[in-house]
Parts: sequence; C-alpha cells; structure tokens
Amino acid sequence: VPFDKKVLELSNKNVGLNVGLNVGLNKTEKAVLGLLIEDSNRTADVLATDIGVTKRTIERTLVSLQKKGKIERIGSKRDGKWIVIR
Repeated sequence: VPFDKKVLELSNKNVGLNVGLNVGLNKTEKAVLGLLIEDSNRTADVLATDIGVTKRTIERTLVSLQKKGKIERIGSKRDGKWIVIR
C-alpha cells in the first residue's frame, strides 16, 4: 500500500501530548475532576448538584477515580479534601 512519507511524519508529531490525561474516563468522571480542580473541598452532595446526577453516582465516580489513580483523599471523611493527581 503506497503512502506519503510527509503525511506520516506530520501525523506522528503531536502524538502523546495529552495521551493519558483523560483517557478512559467517562463524562461524569471528567466533570468531577474539573470541579475538584476548581475546589478540592467540594462534597459529594455539592458535586451531585453541580453535575446534575445523584449522590450515589458521585460516590461511585469518586471510587472509580481513586482506583484509576486520578484522585486521592487527604484527611478524614469529615474534614478532608480531594487531591487531583495529574
């Protein structure tokens, strides 16, 4: 199969710039990460209201993000906050 070397070179230049940042995340996970970057002290209730989903959905999303290594909890359940790991 013939191919143009110039096209191949151009297509490989930007590969990898943002790879891994949001790969494998659904829209709720991306929204939660964005809101936690703005304010890491947000509660599940506040996140649920802001995104428009149930508190239980946010709780499952937070667990999923922790398993994926995207967020970490610092402090207690009552007085802690979420740290977004980039």
